[in-house]
Amino acid sequence: MTVLDRNIAPQPGPPRPYHFPHIERRTLANGLRVLIAENHNAPLVSLRVLVHAGADHDTKELAGLASLTSDLLDEGAGERDAIQLAEEIGLIGAALGTGADWDASYISLDVLSRNVEAAIAICADVARRPLFPADGLERARTERLMELIQQRDEAAAIAAKRFSHLIYGEGAYGNTIGGNPESVARIAGEDVVAYYRDHYRPNNISIVVGGDIDTSRALALIEAAFGDWQPSDERERPVVAPLTQEPSRIYLIDRPTAVQSEIRIGHIGVPRATEDYFPLSVMNALLGGVFNSRINMNLREVHGYTYGARSTFVFRRQPGPFVVSAPVRNEVTRESVMEVLAELRRIRTGDVEERELDDVKNYLMGVFPATVQSSSDVAGRLLDMELYGLPVEYFDRYRESIAAVGKEAVERVAKKYIDPERVIIVIVGNASQIREPLGTLGLPIHELDIEGKPIA
Repeated sequence: MTVLDRNIAPQPGPPRPYHFPHIERRTLANGLRVLIAENHNAPLVSLRVLVHAGADHDTKELAGLASLTSDLLDEGAGERDAIQLAEEIGLIGAALGTGADWDASYISLDVLSRNVEAAIAICADVARRPLFPADGLERARTERLMELIQQRDEAAAIAAKRFSHLIYGEGAYGNTIGGNPESVARIAGEDVVAYYRDHYRPNNISIVVGGDIDTSRALALIEAAFGDWQPSDERERPVVAPLTQEPSRIYLIDRPTAVQSEIRIGHIGVPRATEDYFPLSVMNALLGGVFNSRINMNLREVHGYTYGARSTFVFRRQPGPFVVSAPVRNEVTRESVMEVLAELRRIRTGDVEERELDDVKNYLMGVFPATVQSSSDVAGRLLDMELYGLPVEYFDRYRESIAAVGKEAVERVAKKYIDPERVIIVIVGNASQIREPLGTLGLPIHELDIEGKPIA
């Protein structure tokens, strides 16, 4: 009889084979692009409408316009007001969602496959014939203003806003997706209509379908619902122009009653379509992207400075930020900054053990299949493929691409994309407690109010 030694963790077996669903692509005569991935494991269909315009088209004066426009899409469409729309969606057992991020706006609809025809008809009304009622705008504006007011008391939100603004300035990516109280207050109904008219058009839209539906039927339903939508001239996408990276400096924002400091450390990153995506993903997982990463183990487990710290490359169509974030106790703010900078320098040296590298790669490869199980998961991956121009075999080769990353690649991308001598350090905390210790780091300290205005 074999005796099981419970003191030794069992060795993992080889990864199970995984194949991403086959993708069919079509382009309608009006320029609307369609991606379909059949998955008949469950009687569900996920429909996604991707509008290739997001908050990157917002201006400083009308920050928040893209997201407010998307929020209003379900306030009535076609012949239905908001209540009738919600009732019809409920009757077919569907879930409707709308939203916007920096690079795109979205409509999502998940439904039982037997009701997909009715769902596509509703989705077409929401995308093509939104009502934008005045009372809906005022309701959405009130909710948004309440959210923004609450964020003024949230140190994490303040730190994130100031960090982005210090990297990108007043241009694209430098505002916030939700806007600010002043910009949201001045958005009028005609601004919403103008944004919709400029960007919601078939030759600027991709429709993704994943789940229990035949490709031929999906194409026929989409053609019937969207085929007569007339195209119009495409709008040029604004160019993101980050500010020049200067030698490292600290920006301190005082919250007199704070018992901990919110720290953001980083600089400009890279676009999602970078050829170095996979080595960057592995390198960042080692650095701060997973629970047992270096930064989290250092600040949480070794020193007890925080409950959690992480690093991330925020991937967008154009270069997003690289940022390390951590809430720490006021009295260890200086030490936390020192440890993060030390880890940024260390990852660039090539000091990576094979076991450490293998553990991270095994984790990334192991969790990947769990992220593409449902029709909704697959639709989300197709959105990434379409938005960022990824090749058709991208997700079939995902685990293979992670497995191919070696120590040399980790060192190469760390040296290329991380510069600990040119980082922006934003700290929101009790200035009277942390100002003097931070001064011993030898870095310039600039004090700001929560709106980013300098304080003498």
